[in-house]
Amino acid sequence: MLKRFRHILGLAIVGLAAFGAVSCEEEPVIPDPTLSLAKATVSSRKGSQFLEVTTTGKWTLSTTADWIQITPDKGRGNSHSIALSYDTNTGDDARQADIVLLSEGKSIVVTLFQNAPSDEPEPEINGGSSTRKGWMELPETRDDDGLNFFWHTMSQTGYSGRNYSFYWDYSNLVSHWVAYPLNTALRGTGSRTNAWALDPLLPSSKQPNVTGTFRGGWARGHQIPSADRLNYNANLATFYGTNMTPQNYSFNEQIWARLEESVRGWAAKSDTLYVVTGCVVGENPEKTTDIDGKRVAVPAAYYKTVLSYSSSYGSNGGYRGCAVYLEHTANPGETVAKNHPSVMSIRDLENKLGINFFVNLPGAVGDGVAAAVETENPNSVNWWWN
Repeated sequence: MLKRFRHILGLAIVGLAAFGAVSCEEEPVIPDPTLSLAKATVSSRKGSQFLEVTTTGKWTLSTTADWIQITPDKGRGNSHSIALSYDTNTGDDARQADIVLLSEGKSIVVTLFQNAPSDEPEPEINGGSSTRKGWMELPETRDDDGLNFFWHTMSQTGYSGRNYSFYWDYSNLVSHWVAYPLNTALRGTGSRTNAWALDPLLPSSKQPNVTGTFRGGWARGHQIPSADRLNYNANLATFYGTNMTPQNYSFNEQIWARLEESVRGWAAKSDTLYVVTGCVVGENPEKTTDIDGKRVAVPAAYYKTVLSYSSSYGSNGGYRGCAVYLEHTANPGETVAKNHPSVMSIRDLENKLGINFFVNLPGAVGDGVAAAVETENPNSVNWWWN
């Protein structure tokens, strides 16, 4: 009996020791919540960026500034894709606003600074070479045509680089062309933002205000489609005035929309599709006005020229090309397909418009292969039409 009592007492002591060991362990340290801005100082023009919250619990975000919008403004756990949008600063002075994070009983504050319009000099009108960038989608630019070459960047999982480039006409307030790479990854995921806005790369006086529609019944026609950039920040940039032209509604919603869908289909079959979308202004273009009364040219025609690269394609260094030219008066009920009169080789479009497209292709594959790609008749290549 005494032996059994000693055994039970021993187990109790071991149990108490074990309990003591557990109860004496230090509780895990929970790090303080953090809040960070992609950019602490932004342009005077309307724009957006991402906020980043790190926390283990629930959180809310707020600001007293009526020129800032935050979406979403509440959640739980870490978030790297909170959209912070800000309006154009129309005042004479720079301004600032605090953004407040409440989480885990703590308050974290960051400050956003927005420049005054006078802090940002207007860009030079002449000059700027796209060929120095080396990007495959770029047409040739010139230093003596009064046009200016710009580009927008984007960042998303697995990629940080250009979103799209454009060649700006200050007299007619349209981009002569918009160029960009496209594949499934670059297209991304998300939805259309409809966030019509001024382009932060240009003063408001040098671009159309597309926060309202063009006068005279013209659609705001994208050159890089919204559906080609679905991630939030990348999509926002597709709604800038520099990416828009006044376009006939039926043309925009039918034949042009179907062509855009074909381009996305070609991109899905390619490692990368290099796309140039452009408009033809002409000598004395018809003009409409934006909501501010600025005069904007109505293009006489539109075109798309594309260069597909697939590592599995055994000819011409993996490249093949196609071009489409459509008068703005084209029958909107038609569909661009094999042997449609709008379909031609890249070289034929170059000769028609006097533009050297894909100026960096010869450097990648040599002059002979580049010539073969650009002169090939896409009507003879079923890959485009299957």
